[in-house]
Amino acid sequence: MAAAQTSPSRSIKQQSADILTQWESGTLTYQEAIGQLIALKGEVSHEGRLEDEAFLESRIGVIEGYRGNYATGIAHFERARDLYLSANDPRQVVTCNLNIGETYRLKGNFSRALQYFRIGYEAALELGDRELQVMARANESQMMMSQGHVTQAEETLRECYGLCETPFPVPAGSTPESIARAQLDQRADITQALTSIYLKQGRIDDAWHFAKESYLLATELGTDLRLGFAYRALAEVITDLPTASGAHFESDPDIYFTDSVARFKAVNAEGEMARTLYAQGCSLGKRGRSTLAARKLHQAMIIFSRLGMVDDAARAAEEQLRLM
Repeated sequence: MAAAQTSPSRSIKQQSADILTQWESGTLTYQEAIGQLIALKGEVSHEGRLEDEAFLESRIGVIEGYRGNYATGIAHFERARDLYLSANDPRQVVTCNLNIGETYRLKGNFSRALQYFRIGYEAALELGDRELQVMARANESQMMMSQGHVTQAEETLRECYGLCETPFPVPAGSTPESIARAQLDQRADITQALTSIYLKQGRIDDAWHFAKESYLLATELGTDLRLGFAYRALAEVITDLPTASGAHFESDPDIYFTDSVARFKAVNAEGEMARTLYAQGCSLGKRGRSTLAARKLHQAMIIFSRLGMVDDAARAAEEQLRLM
């Protein structure tokens, strides 16, 4: 019988990180990345390596979630959580619950999402884990935004932004490099969300400040996914800027919308690609280009409908009708 693991093995972490990096950079297709992770999972499952199997389940869940296969992603996160429970790894159980909650948020099931965010946050407080506390609060704040609670979301995000200004403690089983990168990614996510909030509030200077920071952080991280978010944020703010955006940035938002779609397409992140098409449609509508705007909104609506993103599809349809 194999000895019990206390954390995922370094080799599995490295192999799965390489696969995700190649997928995020577009050098591995969705099918290739999933196939390699499933093959690794079969090997470790056969050897009874619970934490390695759980870790690989969660990596598959991440890819499926970004692709828009939300039900499949949730199923993988649930399997990962159950394996971590068996392996007595409470930190990773919290991470899985937060990932389940975030996937429900993206799917539009806010009541289920909130349950998982609250469960995750309470457990993170018990563990004294600042990284997981920030993750839980930031995810919940983005759900608040989706529900129209913008002021409350801003307060929570500014709190999270402050928590990201000093290095996260490195928990047992993790490396300083991996935690530093995770902190960078969370800060990028928070700045992108703050950009959206300040746009909603009409605070264009604040939105532009955080859009630029989001872009700089995304450039440092260098992944297609994070750059896709950053380009979309830039495009949305530039749409509303009263003057040219500056020497280092293009003044045409469609350049950044196109770049965002391309980045998401490179990693088959169809849900986010559709959100960018929706944002571009709204931007084109503001600029008086109604025909092209309607076309982008229709493209977004088709993808939303196919992915089961009912609320997003309805918003796209309503925006189309408004342009007619």
